[in-house]
Amino acid sequence: MRLAIAVLILAGLGTSARAADAVLAQVQGQVYVLTSGSGRFVRAKGGDELSYGDHIRTGKGAIAQLTLSDRGALLVRGDSSFTLEGDADNTSVRFRFGEFVIGLRKALTATQTFKVSTPAAVAAVRGTLFWGKSDADKTTTYAGFGHTIAVTAQGKTVLVHAGEKTTVAFGQPPADAARHDIPTSYFDNFKIGGGLQNVEQLVELPKK
Repeated sequence: MRLAIAVLILAGLGTSARAADAVLAQVQGQVYVLTSGSGRFVRAKGGDELSYGDHIRTGKGAIAQLTLSDRGALLVRGDSSFTLEGDADNTSVRFRFGEFVIGLRKALTATQTFKVSTPAAVAAVRGTLFWGKSDADKTTTYAGFGHTIAVTAQGKTVLVHAGEKTTVAFGQPPADAARHDIPTSYFDNFKIGGGLQNVEQLVELPKK
């Protein structure tokens, strides 16, 4: 009997010690989470742990900063709606709409994937820094600030390097990559308390 109780206690400790899939490191304004299996959104706060399957929504003027374990961070502005999907090796962030910056500090291995999808396109990355936005009309724009992202829609894939962008209209293939003029100071729109979860250290724009 004592052995069985000890096993149950150890099992419980192992569960509680399991690392979160993601953490809402900081929030500003109204941020809500619909946990997987739950029927309603609840107000979120900094430090809340997230699991794959959770849906996050940010109110007007809000900012949410998520850390993705030790891999990097996801910064999201207000009026955004997205879901964390997959697992630690094959992660997908599915945006219904919104604006975001994603920075991955570690290059993925050959067996790992990290994708960001919107109604218009899917961006696949291996380790990079990029900005994206999905508008109300479902048009998506991706802009690179470090390394390369592969943007796919309607059977066409466009490689977007640091300093480049592509725009994808809903139901259309991505436009050819072109130079973007988004300054790194634009990231200030994602700051909370002056911080960006260190994604600014991943900027690798080509010299002009």
